[in-house]
Amino acid sequence: MMRSALKATLVVLFEAMAIAFAIFFFWRVQQQYTAIAQSALVEMQSGSALLLLPLILPILHLMSIAEARFANGAHQAKFRKMQSRFFIVFVVMLVAIGFVVNQMVFSTLNEQGYQACKLVVHQTRTTFTFYSKDLALCPEA
Repeated sequence: MMRSALKATLVVLFEAMAIAFAIFFFWRVQQQYTAIAQSALVEMQSGSALLLLPLILPILHLMSIAEARFANGAHQAKFRKMQSRFFIVFVVMLVAIGFVVNQMVFSTLNEQGYQACKLVVHQTRTTFTFYSKDLALCPEA
């Protein structure tokens, strides 16, 4: 009994974290649009679209619930094949959504007349690049 409660708690915790990461990604995009509208110097972060990938966990959970509820005997193999295809499509969609959203932000930067500064900060999974309307405002290394 205790193990099932712990298991359920961990599943809920991980799924909540996955949703929080996705919300953070979209909040970060909104903050970038705000910075573009209000500032002559904007810091852009690459790699933030990876925050959408943890949404795979809630989808897998929903798929397992659907399988337990709807897949029976003769239809189980067909249902699993459909699930695997749906999962692949969903993962590709997550990557595509992240890419498209980031490209929309960079397109807005270009439309507003921003130019990339020379200073680029590389970290483990992300790169920070500064964009400015006036290159004299760019930070020095």
